[in-house]
Amino acid sequence: MFLKSLGSLLWHFLWVGALGFGGGFGMIPLMKTVTLSHHWLSVSEFNEAIAMGQITPGPVAISATFIGDRVAGTLGALVATVGVFTPPVLLIVALTHWYTKLKKVPGVQNVLYATLAGVVGLIAGVTIMLGQSIIHNIIGGVFVAVALVAGRYKLPYWAIIMCAGLAGAVFLRGS
Repeated sequence: MFLKSLGSLLWHFLWVGALGFGGGFGMIPLMKTVTLSHHWLSVSEFNEAIAMGQITPGPVAISATFIGDRVAGTLGALVATVGVFTPPVLLIVALTHWYTKLKKVPGVQNVLYATLAGVVGLIAGVTIMLGQSIIHNIIGGVFVAVALVAGRYKLPYWAIIMCAGLAGAVFLRGS
């Protein structure tokens, strides 16, 4: 059973890594679908995984490590991490070799712009999805509004995150 879990983690996170265009935020809907359909985590645990991916240094895709750990411990974390990062790394290595030639081909820039537009849509969808599942009361809504205003006025992200964490610890304790 344990090896089957590891194989399932590897297989599914290879697919998440291969199809998650737009970086970590583009992977979130895929990770959520895989995680919830296999009952690896509950919705709230999945949200915790994404939060952990946000507060740790590095890419959002590191949430796969958290999910793998919950499914199969340390080895599961390693397998999920390798699975989610292998396809993009291989793709980057392959495209780096041909990129200078490909960017001169007519239409390639249009494909890249269309892909970018799709990624922006994915990120907007993820933002709405996570917002709906995380904001449970008016205080959470106020935190979102304050963070948006702070971001608009170019306050450092680290300061916004630290203040939100401190405010959450003070105002949302036990709710």
